[in-house]
Amino acid sequence: MERMTDDGDIPLRWSAFTLLAVGMAVLGLAVGAVFPSFAELLGVPARYTGAPTFRAACLAAGLVLGCANWLLVRRIIGSRLRVLAGRLSDIATTVGNPVASAQGPSRPAAELALPVGSRDDLGITAAAFNALLAALDHERRFRSVVHATNDVMALLTPTGEISFLSDSVADVLGWTREELLGRHVGGLLHAEDADLFTASGAPIAPDGQPLSRVFVVRARHRDGSWRHLEVSSSDRRGDPVIGGLLITARDVTDRLELQQRLAVQATHDALTGLPNRAALLARGAELLTGPARLAVLLMDLDRFKEVNDTLGHSYGDRLLAQVGPRLRPLVRDVDLVARLGGDEFAVLLPGVTAAEACAAAARLQAALGTPFLVDGLALDVDVSIGVAVAVAGAESLEIGALLRQADIAMYTAKERQSGVQLYDPSADDHDRSRLLLLSELRLGLAQSQLVVHYQPQLSLDSGRVTGVEALVRWQHPVRGLLGPVEFLPAVERTALIEPLTDAVLDAVLAQLREWCAEGIAVPVSVNLSARSLIRADLPDRVLSRLRTHGVPAAMLRLEVTESALLTEPERAREVLGRLHAAGVAISIDDFGTGFSAMSHLKHLPVSEIKVDRSYVAEMTSSTEDAAVVRSVIDLGHELGMTVVAEGVEDTLTAEALASLRCDVVQGHLFSVPRTAVDVTDWLRSAARSPAARS
Repeated sequence: MERMTDDGDIPLRWSAFTLLAVGMAVLGLAVGAVFPSFAELLGVPARYTGAPTFRAACLAAGLVLGCANWLLVRRIIGSRLRVLAGRLSDIATTVGNPVASAQGPSRPAAELALPVGSRDDLGITAAAFNALLAALDHERRFRSVVHATNDVMALLTPTGEISFLSDSVADVLGWTREELLGRHVGGLLHAEDADLFTASGAPIAPDGQPLSRVFVVRARHRDGSWRHLEVSSSDRRGDPVIGGLLITARDVTDRLELQQRLAVQATHDALTGLPNRAALLARGAELLTGPARLAVLLMDLDRFKEVNDTLGHSYGDRLLAQVGPRLRPLVRDVDLVARLGGDEFAVLLPGVTAAEACAAAARLQAALGTPFLVDGLALDVDVSIGVAVAVAGAESLEIGALLRQADIAMYTAKERQSGVQLYDPSADDHDRSRLLLLSELRLGLAQSQLVVHYQPQLSLDSGRVTGVEALVRWQHPVRGLLGPVEFLPAVERTALIEPLTDAVLDAVLAQLREWCAEGIAVPVSVNLSARSLIRADLPDRVLSRLRTHGVPAAMLRLEVTESALLTEPERAREVLGRLHAAGVAISIDDFGTGFSAMSHLKHLPVSEIKVDRSYVAEMTSSTEDAAVVRSVIDLGHELGMTVVAEGVEDTLTAEALASLRCDVVQGHLFSVPRTAVDVTDWLRSAARSPAARS
């Protein structure tokens, strides 16, 4: 039944209890109306039942009874309905905002349940409500988990619109649920990731068909930035309940950035920002699989250690940091500039010939020759560059082997002071047998397999012995006695030369002590390698051994080659100066082969020069060699030095040297190299007869 409002526009319905009240009133009146007739049936006299007062009283009683029934029903049923309505309101609030109810205090389901009380309709209604309440509680818990998780959960319609979204999207992308619901998912994706989805928003599988899978996309944040999301999708468009694409997205931006930083750290040098050795090896291996040539330039800064030693490592680090910016503008985009460590750098040049690689190396050398400005100081360093080229179509070559070839060429450039040197296969003695030899020599040093032979040196004027030269040999347990030419060239390129030098010094000084005790005062010459000559600790090692063996410093003469002096002349001059000041004599061996400026000699603490045997051997048959020998002898005398001629094999050569006023001779004509025991006997005999010969 409807009634109109005062304005007549909005129809309103009477409430259930109003209708019930009207019905109860009508029922009461009906009961009151028929009660007189019922009273007559019970035997009440008609004069009473027919009286108007009695009938009015019956109607009033019926009306009161109806009102009483209405009040009772309203009291019992109304209270139950009000409780039910209140509980339903609580449930609606909880289900409508599951995240807030999960984060704040909420009434448990047990408190919302209605007491059943009876098996009547009200009891059945209460039981049905409680069952609904339990189901809704499970739903509330599930929705709370979905909305509270850090991952974003979403449901896409078959056309790609977002129909459901968890509240965590605000933490991940900055958008609220309300702002994104109904939007097409493509509007949030980076343009480069759009091809991962079909027009409907479903992911594309490799065969072009939508399929459930895991992938990473970039999604736009509310602030305009891009976040990387790891998306797991499940295609449930065929499910009649879900009818869409389920999406779970996790923000992996920080993880990917960390991985990228770690990858950069693993493949780049922290000081210079250049690719490191690992990156160079990986790129080189990749380039060698292609058909084009590949050149490797290996660069080592000369005199860089002087910067570190003089100014400190902070200056050296800032100098190294400027190397990359110097080199990169001079190479192509396809080329790779890397720092291998210390003061070593390398460049990969794909698709170039040997001549082009050498030309590029020359440009880089010139660029690094310009002084580096550090804190107002102009620091000068030179660079030695080794060049190795892998030829397309040739025998396969690993990047490690190509780098080793460039390393060999670089050391050749250092020795020759040529700046740039192309790898020469004929000069490569770094094969597997050499590595095995070095390993065996290291063991030989530990087992004292090295022996020292001695070759006397005699004065041309008097014929007396002026000294002996120590020549190392290796008593190999399998190959027998090995001369220095069979192992020293390989050793001099490695750090093994230092323990070998120490072992020779100990053996020589021990022998000198025995000779001095016997009254044989013969100085001994010991050869030094170029590697040892530039070591700052060499003077301390030599002087310490002189003190240990109790041998006067004047009894020891150290021989260095002219080429060794030219490697790092300033450092060599410093090391030799300390030794000379302590009383150790210095001799230049193989003089005439280094092509150095003769004026350098007057700045070195040298008391003796030795004419190289290659000139001495041919001086009687070659006017050019004879002229060289004459010039060296004259130069030595002008500088007040003793001149020694090596490799004197015949009397004619000895006489020619005597005519040129050479001071000392050494060679097989007078004595072959001898063991310590044999040379001791020889020295005793020579002391008795100055003209002693072999």
